[in-house]
Amino acid sequence: MSDVKAKNIFLRWVGVALLQFIMAQVATFLVSLLVPGMENFPQTQPLVFVIVLGITFSAGIFLVGWLALKLRWLTDKPKYFTRLAATLIGAYIPLIVALFIYPTLEPGNPFFFISIWTCVLAFYVPEFVKIIFSTRGQSG
Repeated sequence: MSDVKAKNIFLRWVGVALLQFIMAQVATFLVSLLVPGMENFPQTQPLVFVIVLGITFSAGIFLVGWLALKLRWLTDKPKYFTRLAATLIGAYIPLIVALFIYPTLEPGNPFFFISIWTCVLAFYVPEFVKIIFSTRGQSG
């Protein structure tokens, strides 16, 4: 693979990851406008708040990734169910940890940022698995 092609693939991946990060926040904002009383959920219903955040983070990230796969911005196999499951797991692990550490999840909690990025990385689990197994096959 030439350096130009590798650089192009890397830049597309970074661009899609940035769009996924932005869309996770946009999806959360839109749901917060649609659900009445959402601004009080962190104090009154933290578990429901974590569930809503996990769903909105995953939805925003998965939908942008799905669109990128459909438009061929990303060239890997779709594996939609694996990607959706991985994004949900990637979103919920940091949020559940935050729920145990903090009694109330206030806006600006660092675990929200961590949750979004682990969710973005989890979307790419099929590629990471493919890379790991293809390099193992070459060395052994």
